[in-house]
Amino acid sequence: MASAKPLPKLDLDKNAWIVGLGLYLRDLDTVVVADLHLGYEEALSERGIYVPPVQLSVIKRLLRLILDETKASRVIILGDVKHEFGSALRQEWREVLNLFNWLKERDVRVEVVRGNHDNFLIPILKRLEVPLHDPILVEGRYAMVHGHKPLPPEAYAENVEYILMGHEHPAVLFRDELGVKMKFKCFLDGRYEGRRVIVVPALSPLMPGTEVNLTEPSELLSPLLKEVNLDAYRVYVVDVEAGVYDFGPLGTLKSVLMPL
Repeated sequence: MASAKPLPKLDLDKNAWIVGLGLYLRDLDTVVVADLHLGYEEALSERGIYVPPVQLSVIKRLLRLILDETKASRVIILGDVKHEFGSALRQEWREVLNLFNWLKERDVRVEVVRGNHDNFLIPILKRLEVPLHDPILVEGRYAMVHGHKPLPPEAYAENVEYILMGHEHPAVLFRDELGVKMKFKCFLDGRYEGRRVIVVPALSPLMPGTEVNLTEPSELLSPLLKEVNLDAYRVYVVDVEAGVYDFGPLGTLKSVLMPL
């Protein structure tokens, strides 16, 4: 059988590389991903919407490709490992255990920064002896948060140069000359209070994302992103089959896109 096609990559600097829908931190030998939303299919079925349980297999495939490419020894999840707010659904229990045990079998350590969907996750993580960081993990130059709350004081420590976050599920919507609309997940890369901010897209295949080229600042999910000039943030569009593309500042991208 032919080997899987390598994931597309793009170097943001010598230590931060976009690899598929993950961010590899070379100096920490760590892959950072966000927003898995495991159990979303069961949550939908309880509302009468039936979707095949596909997320776990897709997420494991993407993580396998990222880990094969980077050889990273650790994965940090920037929140929303699970989906349901008010409980831990059976599917969530089953899939979180499956995923984390699979990573353990690969000799990959996993840590979680708590997200707003991660209520009732603590018993699962304790059972697996997986560290949970709430609300922030600061390590070396990096402050890692989910992104649903204002930054805690630790993010402003003198050594912090990067703020890594999820939560927003950033994406860009395009329309071609025939009127066909296409949405692609993206990374956002900009500045806040003298620090570099990198917003990581959702790993979940069922979370298409916030269309940042169409969304008003007041409608954004993250308090941090509501404060910045998002038009100055650089957009890196990801198609895991085709590549990673630098589309320049969001404001410039908006000016050249066909009206939607």
